[in-house]
Amino acid sequence: MRRRVLHIIYSLFRGGAERLIETQLLTSDQERYELLVCAVTGGDDLVGALERAGATVFLLNKRHRGDLTVIWKIINLIRRENIDLLHLHNAPGTFWGTLAAALGGVRIPIVRTEHRPYLPQYLPWVYRALYRYMSRRAEKIICVSQSVKNSYLENFPGVSRRYVTIMNGIRTRAFTDRAPRAECRAQFKLPSEAHLIGTVGRLTPIKNQRLLIEATAIVRSKIADTHLAILGSGEFMESLIAVAADLGLSDAVSFVSPTAEVEHFLGALDVFALSSDSEGLPLTILEALAAGLPVAATDVGGIPEVIEDRINGYIVPKGSASILAQAITLLMKSPEEAAIMGKRGREKVQRLFSADRMVREIEAVYDEVLSGRDKRKMRSGSR
Repeated sequence: MRRRVLHIIYSLFRGGAERLIETQLLTSDQERYELLVCAVTGGDDLVGALERAGATVFLLNKRHRGDLTVIWKIINLIRRENIDLLHLHNAPGTFWGTLAAALGGVRIPIVRTEHRPYLPQYLPWVYRALYRYMSRRAEKIICVSQSVKNSYLENFPGVSRRYVTIMNGIRTRAFTDRAPRAECRAQFKLPSEAHLIGTVGRLTPIKNQRLLIEATAIVRSKIADTHLAILGSGEFMESLIAVAADLGLSDAVSFVSPTAEVEHFLGALDVFALSSDSEGLPLTILEALAAGLPVAATDVGGIPEVIEDRINGYIVPKGSASILAQAITLLMKSPEEAAIMGKRGREKVQRLFSADRMVREIEAVYDEVLSGRDKRKMRSGSR
């Protein structure tokens, strides 16, 4: 019997959690599971990509912070579409989806995915207050790395049996079959001969691209033709442009708009760098490794579960521009060693972080949860 799963997430702009839903849709067993996707707010070109892949997409267009009409829209959606299981993502998806199931009296199993570690300082007070209740409503809570899982176990040991680790995965083939480097650079108007550092991510303080710009200034003092390309959008854009200008790097830093062709952007780079202050298990790291790039990244979240220091990249302490710059410089000045690291990284991602593995593990969770519900129904029907 084909089961209907409704993913609920805050928005459908091209972030990591949103792209994981796309990956699941493209890789899932569609004879067994039909995936529907609901964004509490809106979306961009990812909406069309999901629809072309076969998903039914709903945009609720939440109008303001306290727009409680979202709850009734989700309740009506669950009932109208005969949903068998809710899959809720991060704090907003969890909050709105759980409240809708509870207030609507909808007896439906819930699976959640936490894509980030538990960082209460970044969460609304109402979510922190209701977290234990919402966790008891969930059958399983998927964590995208062991580090993410540990952060929740430390804070909520009373619901520990609900947590399960399913490491993120990607469709690796897209990152090995790509255009030549010169074409990739031309596509994004990047300098053809420069030593090119690149990163991908939302332009927000927690991603700390400011640190990477500062590190680039240090690298340029040793390798004069170094250039930095930052792919992403967000509220931090103007601040980052100002930082680059203050450091005299306006001509050495390119800001690239988000694209569905991330593999082509990665194909333009010599080194991939990630300067985040916090992460779950970033897809960008997996994609960079799949593209055969050497990586320098901060020691946060699940990154050390992928990057083995000095084996397939460099792990550096967060907040240190000088140490990050040192790692990038080593990779730039040792292209043969960097190529070896990139090869090891690609092999590791292909072996351990494939989309097929991730989706089969998620579907195994669905199977377990729905089987438990079916057994409970049978027992109640026999009484």
